[in-house]
Amino acid sequence: MVPTQRVPYHLRLLGGFALDRDGRSLPSPHSVRRLLALLAVHPQRARAEAAGLLWPDSGEERARANLRTALWRLHRLTPVPLVTGDERLALSDVVETDVAVLAATAGRLVDGTAVDLRAGHVLGGELLPGWYDDWVLAERERLRHLRLSALEALAARLTAERRFGEAIQVALTAVHLEPLRESATRALITAHLGEHNYAEAVRRLEVFRAILDRELGVRPTPDLERLVRADALLAG
Repeated sequence: MVPTQRVPYHLRLLGGFALDRDGRSLPSPHSVRRLLALLAVHPQRARAEAAGLLWPDSGEERARANLRTALWRLHRLTPVPLVTGDERLALSDVVETDVAVLAATAGRLVDGTAVDLRAGHVLGGELLPGWYDDWVLAERERLRHLRLSALEALAARLTAERRFGEAIQVALTAVHLEPLRESATRALITAHLGEHNYAEAVRRLEVFRAILDRELGVRPTPDLERLVRADALLAG
């Protein structure tokens, strides 16, 4: 018996929603997009829970009816089911999501099993911009922190390998993503110090100090200031 060939579907949620089959975008109703997005960020949802998350302002029966309609529309959209399960729903394994790729890549960067500048490109893009559901907002914040941790880890590894130019670019991405995050600025300053760019390290510290003072009325930690001061003394 010849095994059935799986059709590759790619669900993109970072930077906006898109469902692709073999590189071609598939138009889908709004309810279908919401269902696929939910199951991409919250796998294995019970039917009642999925209905309540997707239609929180509807009554239970109406929400369940909306879910049945969304599933019916989805099954008409593709020749293979993209959602499986009866009482518990999940994305089929024929669907690859950029959110899963981001999480896997970030995990490898944080635990040190990957150090490749090209890995950083999968960390970009905000989750479903323009969507304001509570479950989207919570997942967007989680992914933001995961992305920051991964970028900082990648910058640290690149600095340790003396790939300072690459480390600076990665750390700058983290700083731009969260200017108030000291660990991101630390990664950037450390890369500058590794490259013996002491003036740039001091400038970055001053910029960070000004931002903290303006936005929060606080100063950088003494550890960060000592890091810059110690290296500057060694340089002198």
